[in-house]
Parts: sequence; C-alpha cells; structure tokens
Amino acid sequence: MDRTKYLNMARECAMIKKRGQFGIRQNVPDRLRVVWKGIEYYPQSYELRFRDDGTVDHIAIIHDLTANSVSHVPLEQVKEKEL
Repeated sequence: MDRTKYLNMARECAMIKKRGQFGIRQNVPDRLRVVWKGIEYYPQSYELRFRDDGTVDHIAIIHDLTANSVSHVPLEQVKEKEL
C-alpha cells in the first residue's frame, strides 16, 4: 500500500470520536478500512524500522475492528478495502 495514502487514512481514523470498549474506533467507514490476510482492520499508526544492514522496513500498525488486538505488519502486505 502507498505510505502517504496509509498515513492519511490513519490520521482520519485517529479523529473518529465514537469509541467502544478499550477505545476501539466505532463505525469506521469502509473507505478507511484496510485488509490484511483477508481480514478487515483500521489503520492505527505507522512505524519506520531499520534492519541490521541499514535498509528500511515500513510497518503498518493496524487495529482489529471488533477486538482489542493490534498487529504490526509490513506495509506492502496491507491492501485498501475494495469498495
């Protein structure tokens, strides 16, 4: 997934006021949902890491839509939800 697109989506999700138990965002619009391994999440944040050889890892931090569960996954594995 494009990093700028992901960051903009994460920013919009951060501004969603309605939250459920454990602060999970509620009523996340389809346009802000991402898919990883066939499951829908919302983008929570982003992390830039460096490997031992100095190359960069772009990490998407995605939150489950129904559970208090966060996953750290390579950004290139995250897809936009098809509308």
